[in-house]
Amino acid sequence: MENNVIYISDASYDHLTKEAGIGVKNLYTNQSHSVFVHAMNVHEAEEFALIEAITHAIENNHRNCVFVYDNMGIDTKSIGVFFEKMFDQIQFLWMKRDYLSQVDALACNIRLKHAKNANWTKQILSRASTISDEELVSALMPLTRGETYGYLCAISSSAPMMKPYPNNIKEVNEKIIALLLFAGSQSLHRRLSERFRHIPCYKQKFYDELLKAAEFDMSWFDEVTQHSCSHIVAA
Repeated sequence: MENNVIYISDASYDHLTKEAGIGVKNLYTNQSHSVFVHAMNVHEAEEFALIEAITHAIENNHRNCVFVYDNMGIDTKSIGVFFEKMFDQIQFLWMKRDYLSQVDALACNIRLKHAKNANWTKQILSRASTISDEELVSALMPLTRGETYGYLCAISSSAPMMKPYPNNIKEVNEKIIALLLFAGSQSLHRRLSERFRHIPCYKQKFYDELLKAAEFDMSWFDEVTQHSCSHIVAA
């Protein structure tokens, strides 16, 4: 019999728009998968996430699976009966959402990426409080160009690859600097203010429009962290 293949899954739901992101990860192969759906309520979204994990297992010919979820209201008994003939063994394990942070992030990213009114600025502000100024700058500076990019390279000690955005998006350098001024520490605010003295403060919707157009998601911050860790290992 195949070794236990453990799947974790979660949903990110917006009750105002009925939009949901679903994140699934196979811990045996390390494959990740996410989809954007509409659901009537958070319970249905969480059930969709679990079924998406089961479907992924079937499509990849895994027959001995443990599916981990965090919503105790899901009727796993009925789901198990429906799918049991497609597996040698199918098991379900409830765990607190703290253990599902990886798929929770996947679900949130895919929901915001497809949402009509994605609130990326709020997500960045929340993340900025947990990381260094250098990491914050490194995650957002790939959208800048020219002297602005060069200056941010200097203060972050990094040079990430630039990321594309549509030509019709204007004042990108100014918006990224304004967002860094908004989200960064007082120390970063002082350094940027000394260099960029006449940057206006934009409404949040303009930051969100830029980030959405550039197909931003929170994995940009993970890329920065992974890059930093690889340099530490190499050293």
